[in-house]
Amino acid sequence: MKPRFAPLACLLALISCAGPEGEPPSLGPRPVEGILDAPVYAIAPVPSADDPALAARIDGLVAQAEQGEQAFLAAYPAAQSAIAAASNAAVESEAWIEANLAISALGNAGSPTTTALGELDGIFAEQAASGEPAETARLAAARDRVATLHAGQAARYDALNGRLRTR
Repeated sequence: MKPRFAPLACLLALISCAGPEGEPPSLGPRPVEGILDAPVYAIAPVPSADDPALAARIDGLVAQAEQGEQAFLAAYPAAQSAIAAASNAAVESEAWIEANLAISALGNAGSPTTTALGELDGIFAEQAASGEPAETARLAAARDRVATLHAGQAARYDALNGRLRTR
C-alpha cells in the first residue's frame, strides 16, 4: 500500500468502530433470566381438586420408594463388607470383582426409589402442562419424601463407590 493511502485506511478503520451515541446496553442479568432459577417443585401447592385415583397412584409411588429404601438398606451391609474386603485388592482381582458386583446390586436395590421419583416428577409435569392441578399438596409432600430417600441412597452409594479402586 502506498503511504499516501495510509491516512485514508486509518480513517476508515476509525469510522467502522463508531456506534450510535447514548448509553450502551447493560450486560447485567435481565429480569427474565431469573425465572427458572428456583426449582419447580419448591413452588407452593395451589388449591386443587381431589382425585382419588391420582391420590392412590401417588401413595403407591411413595410405598414403592419406601420398599426401594428397605431393599437398599438390606443390600448396604454386603456392599460395605465387599468394598472393605477389596480395599487393598488389585483391580480385576476376585475381591475387586465381588465388590463391583455388590455395588451394582446396591444400585439395583435402590432403583424402585429412583423410578418412583421420576414418576412423581412426571405427574408434576403433566399437571403443570394441563393447567388443571389435582392433589398438589399430596404430590408435593410425596415428592419431598421420595427425594429425601433418593438423596440419602445416592450419598451412601457414592461414598461406597468412591472407596472402590479403579486402577
